Amino acid sequence: MSQDFLNRIQQRIESRSLLNHPFYKAWQAGELTCQELKVYASQYYHFEAAFPVLLSSVHSRCDERDVRQSILENLWDEEHGDINHRAMWLDFCESLGLHREEPELTKRLAETQDLLDIYHRICDKGTFQQGLAALYAYEEQVPEIMLEKIRGLKEYFDITSDKALRFFEVHSVLDEDHSEKERQSILDHTNQEDEQSVEASLQEALDGWWGFLDGIMGHCKAA
Repeated sequence: MSQDFLNRIQQRIESRSLLNHPFYKAWQAGELTCQELKVYASQYYHFEAAFPVLLSSVHSRCDERDVRQSILENLWDEEHGDINHRAMWLDFCESLGLHREEPELTKRLAETQDLLDIYHRICDKGTFQQGLAALYAYEEQVPEIMLEKIRGLKEYFDITSDKALRFFEVHSVLDEDHSEKERQSILDHTNQEDEQSVEASLQEALDGWWGFLDGIMGHCKAA
């Protein structure tokens, strides 16, 4: 993969940075209500619950041993043990006053379903390089996002317990490693003739995330 292609990928991520979305800007500025956080937490749960399956799909479609090993490490981090990442997210949901089973029972917004459909289509049916690009589009942004979320939760919502913030703390560290390995795998295993399709998958994932946040804002305004 050319350096120019890598630069284009990074530019696309920067131009669609989730921290520039109005919903996250409101989070950083302390302008969200607790109810809006509850809506976000319940909708994001659906992606978090699906994420191990997406990783498994990319893993199963990959014929490169070194890449499979890095994906497996990511999957292990997500899903092993009782205090797995889904459980950590539900701990956060409880800190907002949601019952633990409530997020799973919450109906998905259309934009949430669109995001999941995008990821399943890319990860289930695309090349492993396309799947990695979709994963990277989000995980590359996660460490910075998580640190900003922690700051906002502590400063504006007085959410300070280790249990409530554990999901964010863990991802602020782990996803630095995950995204670095995804980036290197894309760099090592994408041929020039495949660059366009990989870049398109990354862009589709980025747009899906913006749509997801648009959906939450629209739902909250209409409520």
